[in-house]
Amino acid sequence: MEQKIKSNHKRFKKKQEKAIYSKFENKSKDRIELEKQSYLESLSENLKLPADLLMGVPVLTVTGSSQLCLENYKGIIEYTGEIIRIQTKKCRIHIEGKNLNIDYFTDDEMRISGKIMRIEYC
Repeated sequence: MEQKIKSNHKRFKKKQEKAIYSKFENKSKDRIELEKQSYLESLSENLKLPADLLMGVPVLTVTGSSQLCLENYKGIIEYTGEIIRIQTKKCRIHIEGKNLNIDYFTDDEMRISGKIMRIEYC
């Protein structure tokens, strides 16, 4: 009579998965995002790369109160002569003023002109 050998592979694999991912189960999404962001910041410092390149943060260049260049944006939410709302990867940017105009925009950069009175990150 032959003796059958039963494999423990599935049970072992399941047990190891629980052990590997257990430290992530107790963390909230906000905490994981915060750790990911701090990791990317330290990585950009060590590699001597700009943070906007790795993290996708928006870059605003303001010239006086009449011109603004914005890089790394996703889309335009609202556009009037008094307010422009823009969605970026990390936040929303509200630009308030008078006679605001988007001079040009490409896939990742735009220029806004007019009397800029307020810039708010939401």
